[in-house]
Amino acid sequence: MALTVRQKRARNAGYQARWRARRDALARANPEVAERALLEEVERCERMSDQERIALADRLADAALGHLRRAQALAGVARLLRAAER
Repeated sequence: MALTVRQKRARNAGYQARWRARRDALARANPEVAERALLEEVERCERMSDQERIALADRLADAALGHLRRAQALAGVARLLRAAER
């Protein structure tokens, strides 16, 4: 049984929604993409209200803290590797 045009559009809309969800999840999981988006928002900060600027500053601080934690964890692994050499 062939699909009608409406059924094909509905099926394609489902495919596109799943594809977009997968693409967005990958973008959120990639810290470089999130950092780039935050920096783009910083470039537009002249047009932001004080509350929006404070919220952006908080998000930037959270991102910096996340980078710091990852860097500290990697440094700990490096220390363990160096200790294992001895």
